[in-house]
Amino acid sequence: MKKRFKYAFTRKKETDGGFSSMIFAGISLCLFLLSAVLSFIWQGNAGTWVGVLGLMAALFAAVGFWIGIRSFKERDRNYRFSALGSMANGVFFVGWLALFLIGV
Repeated sequence: MKKRFKYAFTRKKETDGGFSSMIFAGISLCLFLLSAVLSFIWQGNAGTWVGVLGLMAALFAAVGFWIGIRSFKERDRNYRFSALGSMANGVFFVGWLALFLIGV
């Protein structure tokens, strides 16, 4: 008699921190787009306003990365959003850091 294997696929919930991390990445991306549009509209004379938006976006990316990394501690969860959010926030933060260092 042939032995049959039974597989059970359970639906795991997404991590709470992973979803929050994706939200922070989206906010950081929106702030980047807003600062680029404002700088284009004001023909490069946006000054302090774009700087403040950039700093806020960098802080959102750093906090989103931290939340995404911490969300890997949750047990029996799906880590898809945690990985995507952590990677996106890491890339955004490095990009913002590069823009600040180029400007300095």
